[in-house]
Amino acid sequence: MEDRQKKLRTDCWDKALDSFGYSYIYSKKIESLNFQLRWTKVLGILIPVLLGGILTSYYSYEIILELAIYITTPIALIQLLLSAYLTIIGADEKVNTYSTKSAEYSLLNSEFEYLGKYPPENVSLFQNKMDILLERERGISKGNFDIEDKELRMGMRAGLRNYRRGCAGCGETPISMTPTDCEICGNY
Repeated sequence: MEDRQKKLRTDCWDKALDSFGYSYIYSKKIESLNFQLRWTKVLGILIPVLLGGILTSYYSYEIILELAIYITTPIALIQLLLSAYLTIIGADEKVNTYSTKSAEYSLLNSEFEYLGKYPPENVSLFQNKMDILLERERGISKGNFDIEDKELRMGMRAGLRNYRRGCAGCGETPISMTPTDCEICGNY
């Protein structure tokens, strides 16, 4: 009976680590997309305002106008291409999806942690609560997409670092997110 409860607690903490890692992965994806979206918006406003200001201020100086157009055209093309790319891949929708996933995994992480810290005395009740959380995890993980192996390793490293655990591959307990050569918690 005692061994079963200990195993359930260990499983809770393992699942908490996994959930933390997935939440971390999705939050990093959000950061990356938000950075790109912000820059397309900044460039989309900055270039026309800059050109408009130059045109209204120096409309009689043809050389300045040509130089301004020559300088801003490549930047405007980059902004146009980046905006088109982000629209095609559905960046705004992905940010919403990733935000939902990150929040779901964060909540699941908290619930696994709580169950691991404060397990019910009754092992059957403990098992029932664990089964409910595992079913929720299966439901959440069905929608996992766009996650590469290197991101899984990054998530593993984040979880190991958060819970101060040693990696099963290299034996190291990560103290930073700097990647190593480990095939379990590095190479990302």
